[in-house]
Amino acid sequence: MTNAKKPSAIPAENFSDTGKIKNLTEKLSREEYSLGMPLLDAAVAGAILGFRPSDREMRAQAQRCWETLKPRLNQHLLSEDETVLPWAELAGGLAPEVIERIKQSHLEMRSLIAKLNGVSFEKDADKVVAVAGKALCVLAVKLDDLIDSEEMRLFPALRRMLFA
Repeated sequence: MTNAKKPSAIPAENFSDTGKIKNLTEKLSREEYSLGMPLLDAAVAGAILGFRPSDREMRAQAQRCWETLKPRLNQHLLSEDETVLPWAELAGGLAPEVIERIKQSHLEMRSLIAKLNGVSFEKDADKVVAVAGKALCVLAVKLDDLIDSEEMRLFPALRRMLFA
């Protein structure tokens, strides 16, 4: 049994951004659905480049995927970390260990992103591309897992808090 507060028991001034949170939650959920093919393409390109970094076709695919994923991923993490999670913490609708697990997942994502920042899959040396390819593959797989977890657990919990 958690000692999470019911949203209705929290002072109204703490929910002045409820409409913003509702809209942001729906937007984040929609964004995640549209990442399916870029994630699959990124995982495939990254895996191949990890072993065959000279493959020009996979280099181009990895570059396209990373250019598609990077801005969306950065914005998504920023929105959750700076708006959604603090609101959920204040509302008391998520257990502290759940919020901590989400924050840890986000740190892992940022660590992988850092390995990819500044890499040109099309121009860098094979050695650099091989390392970046493996990081891209791991990022795609972890991101897919994170999306599944958010769709199954986080977003439904947030919706329950918002529409209770």
